[in-house]
Amino acid sequence: MIIRENQEIELTYTEFEIFKLLAKHPGIVFSKERIYDIVWKESYSGDYNIVMSHIRNIREKIEDNPSKPTYIQTVWGVGYRFNKNLTPFSKLCV
Repeated sequence: MIIRENQEIELTYTEFEIFKLLAKHPGIVFSKERIYDIVWKESYSGDYNIVMSHIRNIREKIEDNPSKPTYIQTVWGVGYRFNKNLTPFSKLCV
């Protein structure tokens, strides 16, 4: 669970692990493949859309405007990163 502006936000275990990975490494870009390998603790040779789906779910829960994310940014053609200009604790507490 994380807290945003004094409100508890429930994340699934997988959503929380993805959020935690990105938030602990602000500014570092992680590919979908790398996120999958770290969070699921195994290599996956199939469709990485599951990572995109979890990122979308996280954004729906934590962002003011999920279509213009502030916290979890997309680096087109590369992957995802946590905004290095924010700390996870600026509005969110893990």
